[in-house]
Amino acid sequence: MRFFRDFEFACAAGLILLALPRPAAAELPASVVEGAKKEGEVVLYGTFAGQATRTIRELFEKTYGVRVSIRRGDSEDLLNRLAKAKGSDAPFDVAAGNDAAMVPLEEKGLLEPFEPPAARKFPKQLVPANRGLTPWRVFAFGLNYNTQRLTAAQAPKHWEELLDPKWKRKFLVPNPALHASTLQFMLNLEKLLGPKWLSVVQGWAKQRPRIARDPAEEIPTLTSGEIPVAIGYIKDKFQFAGPIDFVKMDRYLVTVSYIAVSRGAPHPNAARLFTDFFLGPEPQQIIANLGDYVLHPDVEDRFRSEVTDDQLVPMRLPSPAERAAWTKKFREMFKYSAQ
Repeated sequence: MRFFRDFEFACAAGLILLALPRPAAAELPASVVEGAKKEGEVVLYGTFAGQATRTIRELFEKTYGVRVSIRRGDSEDLLNRLAKAKGSDAPFDVAAGNDAAMVPLEEKGLLEPFEPPAARKFPKQLVPANRGLTPWRVFAFGLNYNTQRLTAAQAPKHWEELLDPKWKRKFLVPNPALHASTLQFMLNLEKLLGPKWLSVVQGWAKQRPRIARDPAEEIPTLTSGEIPVAIGYIKDKFQFAGPIDFVKMDRYLVTVSYIAVSRGAPHPNAARLFTDFFLGPEPQQIIANLGDYVLHPDVEDRFRSEVTDDQLVPMRLPSPAERAAWTKKFREMFKYSAQ
């Protein structure tokens, strides 16, 4: 059973909404704001901010009088829809999604370069040089542990420590042959471990960990204490009820969520206005209050006392051919663990 703190987070988001001042988009040219009001609508597509989307949409509409239309879709759908768009036929104004969806769009020239003033102080290592994409959230991989089974001193301190025989069959791993971000994480371990990364992953497989379909599926097993350690997202500490904490490390590999203006957007001014608004302190605070790691420096989130932005290491995106090859390799490597 998944123990998501819906009511607590929704209430907290509402309190933040009441407490913060209304955004003014002061750094955008007045012509953009006026143009957006004349256009009257902005069309969003992709995966934005989960539970916070409705609150943010209503705040934007109340502030600027511009209607927000949302077309939801997963990463693959987003990629397919934008790839079919041509010039002024773009089906929406603003797109958002993870790196697997957004980076290919930028590479195909389907996104409009835009530097939102609200993102000016975001971590530089996460901002692509061409500025077609703007990061706003990260999912950081780490080691989670059950605090009723282990103290911080008893939990493994780094990735290689999972090779110790005492952790045999005592940790959880999302299946890299099924969960794309876990595959990406394993390939990017080279950034932290150097050439020995593959021998470490092979060593994990030999430890016969419990395999889950994705990080969320690990939670009941971890919170029950049946398995005391899990490779997963460190945000789980804040998004699930239960005795969860994460191991404090020097660096964290992260997958990045981006937002971008569509090239040939039907409502170009509204697209820029909404993008800058979305990246501002109030919407980002609402999202952070749900337990996500957002990037606006003025936001008070639950990570700030434990993780700093300079510890975040963006992961490269494997090519389709590389992903297919490693899916096959990881399926073979971890097959006995899934039995």
